[in-house]
Amino acid sequence: MVMTLERPEVSVEQDVLPGAEQAGREIAAALMAHQPATFAIEAASISAVTEFATPLRSFLLLSGSAAGGVSVAIAPHFAEQTYPALLDLVGRLNLSGAEDLWRPDGARTVALGEARQMFISADMPVSERSPRPDRLVEVVAAHDVKADWYSSRVAPRLSGSAAVRVFYGVPGVAGSMFEAALAEAFAEETMTGAPRRFSLEDSRVVTRAASGRAGIGGLR
Repeated sequence: MVMTLERPEVSVEQDVLPGAEQAGREIAAALMAHQPATFAIEAASISAVTEFATPLRSFLLLSGSAAGGVSVAIAPHFAEQTYPALLDLVGRLNLSGAEDLWRPDGARTVALGEARQMFISADMPVSERSPRPDRLVEVVAAHDVKADWYSSRVAPRLSGSAAVRVFYGVPGVAGSMFEAALAEAFAEETMTGAPRRFSLEDSRVVTRAASGRAGIGGLR
């Protein structure tokens, strides 16, 4: 008796991740609608992240000066990531004519009116009690941040569930917050149809393997 084993039909689908311009539009739309969302943005260069993120941080400070709101940028290292990002924001505010409007508010916090932008690094945490972020939460180099560290140290400090979360990093690091963010962003894309994964590098092709009619796939 000869037994044959049928192999399910496998198809390979390829998606090109949208770039920085569309990422900015989607994040801004979620912020303005006060709609919670998770974005995963592939970026190997810290300078590329700073160039993309500084205008967004500046915009939130200026637009929220009357209504308020707290945003935070989290990074693994103070010297390499946190301090340069803080300086870049201050420089942009000064160039925009807001040099007399913003002020320091405690350690590593820039305030403009009622709005706050905090900068936190894992290797040099701020000991003083800080306000709870409720607008934008960014994690830079999220591939160097453990998912369990984020869930135990960061998530409990967030104010409610309205914050927009943006994770920058490179894929492929098991157990990292960026891998968790990629999975969450992909799930949101599936549910809402809105793009949640982007790339600040050259457009990157994401391969998804689908088996059978269900079309179940995963990030590669």
